[in-house]
Formats: sequence, C-alpha cells, structure tokens
Amino acid sequence: MKIDRRLTLGERLCCVVFPARCLCCGRAVLPQRLFCDSCAGSLPEDWENRKLYLKEAPEGVLQVKACLPYDQGFRRTLHRLKFQEERALAKPIRQLMGEAARSFGLVFQAVVWVPMSDKKLRQRGYNQSELLARSMAKELNLPALAALEQVRETGFQHTKSLVQRVDNVRDAYQATHAVAGKDLLLVDDIITTGATLLSCTQSLYLAGAKSGCGLCAASTSLRIVEEESQSEKEAR
Repeated sequence: MKIDRRLTLGERLCCVVFPARCLCCGRAVLPQRLFCDSCAGSLPEDWENRKLYLKEAPEGVLQVKACLPYDQGFRRTLHRLKFQEERALAKPIRQLMGEAARSFGLVFQAVVWVPMSDKKLRQRGYNQSELLARSMAKELNLPALAALEQVRETGFQHTKSLVQRVDNVRDAYQATHAVAGKDLLLVDDIITTGATLLSCTQSLYLAGAKSGCGLCAASTSLRIVEEESQSEKEAR
C-alpha cells in the first residue's frame, strides 16, 4: 500500500496555507504523504477482499475491495468527510481507492456510486459516496455516471441487524439504461454486511450492465457497528 500521493502545483501551494494531515491520526505531514510514519507502520499490507453472493453477476459473486479498517483514526477521518463537510478529504482518499481499484486487474468503463434519497440529501447537503466516486473517476480517467437512484426511503443501516439490513434496502434502488453493456466500478464509503452494495449492483445488472465490482474506503463488521450504535444510545 502506497503512503505517498501525487500533487499538482496548486495542491502543493494549498498545503502551505492548509498543511496536509495524516488520514489516520490527523498529525501534520509532508504535502505528498497520506500517513505519518507511525500510522504507516500499522497499515494492513493489502486491501480487504470480499466476495458476496449475487446470482445476477456473471460468476455469481460481487467482488468488493476496501482500503482500510473502519476504526481508530481513519473512522474519525471518514466522519469528518461524512458529517463535518470536510469535502476536500475526498482527494487524498481517492488515491488510496485508485490504487485499490487498479488491483482488481480489470478494465472499467465508468464509475457509479451508492445514491441517497432526496430527503437525506437535503438534510446533509451532499452525498459522501458521490464525492468519493467523482474524485475516483478523475483518478482513473473514467466517466462518473449518476446512474443509480434511491426510489424509496430507507432507515439508517447502522441501527439494524443483518436480516433487517437486507430487508431495508431490498428493491430500494433503480438504475438507468446508461449502464447497459458497461463494466462498472461501484463506490461507497463503508462496507459492513454488503447489503447496500448488493442491492445497488442487482439494479445495475437489471438495467443491462455487463459487470460490476464494489470499492469502499473502509470496511467494518456488524459487531463493531452494533457496539458503536449502542454507545451512541447510552451517551444520549
């Protein structure tokens, strides 16, 4: 896993005013660095790889890669991107995700993302998965397609069990025929059980997509999410 990133002249100048920071602990780092030396030493050697059963897929599975575990400092980083409007974080994260995308060894024709409902989009003001996907598309020199729509309101996944998660997102998404015949990279911020990615990918195949793979910034387990949700309830 690379710990350095490529910078344009404009980005280097920006770092003079706004210093680059480690994506895990938040310490100031050299402009080209994604992580400080301490955090870099504890990074996993490879991406997390998952295979999720999906009967619509050509080989019966959806391949998913995630860059880092959703814990400690990187969790705080994604919270800043997701809830604190630090949208600029999508740029350094995209270099991690770009490296993971290339490790599939496949040729993608477009990047798509997990959508939000109109209600949730109005509440938050932006979709963090779209930010990551559009940034990723630039990294890979691919078009970013707004090809997925959430057609019904769903509850928050992080409060639900495995079975509830599957039911919550069943038939919740619809894809346009712009994906027909294309090999697609589907982007989301975090994978837990994979229920949302599976529901979205199923919609892509129903709209005629040729193939699809999933890519997330982070991965976590249902146990960790349940513990976090319980902690939030106790803190109220």
